[in-house]
Amino acid sequence: MYNAQRKTHAMTTKNIHGNAMLTRRAFFGGTIAATAFAGCRGLGGGKASKGATKDPNLSVFFSDIHISGPNVKSKWGSQPTYQNPLLGKAVDAVLAMDPLPARVVVFGDIALWFGLVADYETSQPILKRITDAGIDLYVTTGNHDHREPMFRFYPKQAEITPVKGRFVSAIDLGYADLFLMDSLKENLDGEGAGNAVDGELDDAQQKWLVSAASAAKRPFFVGAHHPPNEVKVGSDRITAAFEKNPMFAGYIYGHNHRWFKQWHHKGYSRSHVIRSVCIPSTGWWGDIGYATMRTHADRAELSLVETDFFFPKPLAKGEKRPREWDEILSENRGDVCTFTY
Repeated sequence: MYNAQRKTHAMTTKNIHGNAMLTRRAFFGGTIAATAFAGCRGLGGGKASKGATKDPNLSVFFSDIHISGPNVKSKWGSQPTYQNPLLGKAVDAVLAMDPLPARVVVFGDIALWFGLVADYETSQPILKRITDAGIDLYVTTGNHDHREPMFRFYPKQAEITPVKGRFVSAIDLGYADLFLMDSLKENLDGEGAGNAVDGELDDAQQKWLVSAASAAKRPFFVGAHHPPNEVKVGSDRITAAFEKNPMFAGYIYGHNHRWFKQWHHKGYSRSHVIRSVCIPSTGWWGDIGYATMRTHADRAELSLVETDFFFPKPLAKGEKRPREWDEILSENRGDVCTFTY
């Protein structure tokens, strides 16, 4: 079945950056096609490096990069900046991949603590290196972000979102799709105000997601910043909400700063389970790194690229590295989660 769907998927048009993308009929049926399809265009704009090739089935997932603007003070004192170089190193690694990924997705918490403009001013040029290389970039919010300044620095996202005022994208992953949602419970005082730590999907997003899932003609993932028990559709957590949908492939999130694989069920009378994965922090504390996803006709493989582990912060000069840090790093490196569909 999916080979036939892949053949349909190969019938593409060109997006606003000249890249191949799905026809509306191939990607969605029903009345939501026009709005959902807009998400496939990405935030990219740069030309690919000379000689570089991109794999349409390869994606990179960042989360919890927590960039700090320079010389910023908060109620907790001066903001630390040791995480800023970690994002640059992750981008270096992505741009050195051969082939390049077709897209990079950021699962929220770009800002350090309070969604400050200075944080986005610092992070945006680093992430722009991705689009300058011709790789599509998609972003969503975490609980440390604020939407208004994020839209200022990522205005394309306001154009492609199918849910006005929210960081929502429908992303072509090659053989599957990702519906990237905005789970931020925002303090309406805006930049500099602390948000709720937990997440949710508002009614407009829930309505769009239910329609998109019902119309899906090929496997789809749902993703957001927050874990599945906090992201609900109606009264069901996200993994249970689409448990009966044969196209639902799994759930991917950040927030917890750790690589964590889990399976979910809706009852002991059913053999079907859904997998969810928490991806690491790209630059703050805990498991440090990112994940790559390669989609195939019958499965998708989410692979951990773990570059470090530290908690609650990197070691000061002369401090001895705890043994358990290296044990966690060794155990996690090379781990893969396979989603079958």
